[in-house]
Amino acid sequence: MSNNFEQFINEVESDLRQEKFEKLWKKYGKNITIGFVVLICLSGAFNWWQQYQTKQRDIISQQFLNAQTLMFSKSSGDALAAMENISKTSHRTYSTLAKFSMATILRQPTGHQDLARAEKIYQEIIDDRSNEHFLLELATVLLVGLRLDLLKDESATELETLLKMLSSCEKNDAPYRHLALELHGMIELRQKNFPKATEIFTKIAQDEKTPKDLRLRAQMITQNLASQLANQG
Repeated sequence: MSNNFEQFINEVESDLRQEKFEKLWKKYGKNITIGFVVLICLSGAFNWWQQYQTKQRDIISQQFLNAQTLMFSKSSGDALAAMENISKTSHRTYSTLAKFSMATILRQPTGHQDLARAEKIYQEIIDDRSNEHFLLELATVLLVGLRLDLLKDESATELETLLKMLSSCEKNDAPYRHLALELHGMIELRQKNFPKATEIFTKIAQDEKTPKDLRLRAQMITQNLASQLANQG
C-alpha cells in the first residue's frame, strides 16, 4: 500500500514538472530555438567570412607579387595596369601599397611618366586617414620630394608650405625622419640659407640610425657647404 502511494506521488510530481516544462516551452521555447539557430548561423557566417577574407588576401598578395615582378622586369605598362587593378580592391593595405607602386612607375622617365598623376596619388593616400600612420608619413615625404623637384622658381610661399608638411615627419620617433630632414636641408639650400642647411645635414651625418647611403650624401653635402662657407668667410 505504502509503495503504491509513493509511486502515485512520484507520478503526480513528474506530471507537474512536465506540465511546468511544457508551459515554459510554450512561452519561451520558440524564442530560444530562434536564438539558437541565429547563433549557429552567425557563427557559420563568421567562419565563412574569415576563410573568404584569407583566400582573398592570398589572391591579392599573389597579384601584388606578380605586379612587382613586372616592375622589376621593366614591363612598366603591364605593371601599372596590374597595380591599378589592385588599388581598387577592398583590401586597404594592398590597395595603398599598389598606389605607392603606381606613383613610383609614374615618376620614372619612361613612356608612362605622369608626374601630375603621381602627385595626385600621394595626396589621395594622405587624405585617406584610415591608412596606417607610417604610410601617411611616407606619402607626405614622397609628395614633398616630388613637389620640390617640380618647383621651377624659388617661391618662398611654396617652400614654406613644403616645410610645414614635413614638420611632423621630422620628429625623433618618426619612421622617415631622415628623409624628411634631408628634404628640409634641400629646401634650406634652395632658400640659400647655408648655415641652417649645414646644421641639418650635419645632424643627419652624425645620427647613427641614419641609413648608410643617406649618411654618405649628408657627409658630402656638409663638406661642400663647409668649403663654400669658408671661402665666403
